Amino acid sequence: MSKRKLSSEQAFEKLMSFCSKKERCRSDIEKKMYNWDISSEKTNEIIQRLIDEGFLNDERYIEAFIRGKYFYNKWGRVKIRYNLKLKGFKESDINPALDTFFNSVEYHRMICDQLAKKNKSIKVEDEYQRKSKLIQFGQSRGYETEISLACVDKIFDS
Repeated sequence: MSKRKLSSEQAFEKLMSFCSKKERCRSDIEKKMYNWDISSEKTNEIIQRLIDEGFLNDERYIEAFIRGKYFYNKWGRVKIRYNLKLKGFKESDINPALDTFFNSVEYHRMICDQLAKKNKSIKVEDEYQRKSKLIQFGQSRGYETEISLACVDKIFDS
C-alpha cells in the first residue's frame, strides 16, 4: 500500500472528522498517521491536540468498547480484556471499567443463555461431546471457564 503524504494540519482536520464519527483509540490514530507518512513527533503533537480538544479519550473508548462487544458480540470479560490489551491499554485502565460495567449487567445469565442457544444447534448426540463443544464455545467467546462449566451443568441437569 502506498503512503499518502499529508501536512500536519490536513491530518488533524481529517482525524477530527474520523474521531467524531465513533470512539477511537490512540492505536487507531497512529495507524492512520503512519499510512499518511507523518513523523512520530508530529504524530504525538496531533494526538495531544486531539486529547486536549476532547476528540480522543481513553476512558470513554474503553467504556464504549466494552459495551459494544458485550451487547452486540456477546463477548465475555476474558476476550474483552485481551482485545483492549492488544490496543495498548494498561490493566490499571481496563480493570476498573470492566468491574463497573459487569457489576451493572446480568453477566451469568447472558452466558447461560448463549450456551443454551448454542446447545440447541449442536448436532452431536453424545453428552460428553456436547459439553465439550459448549465449553469450547464459551472459551472462544471469552467467558470464564468456571461460569461456563456451571452453566453447562445447569443445562444438562434440566
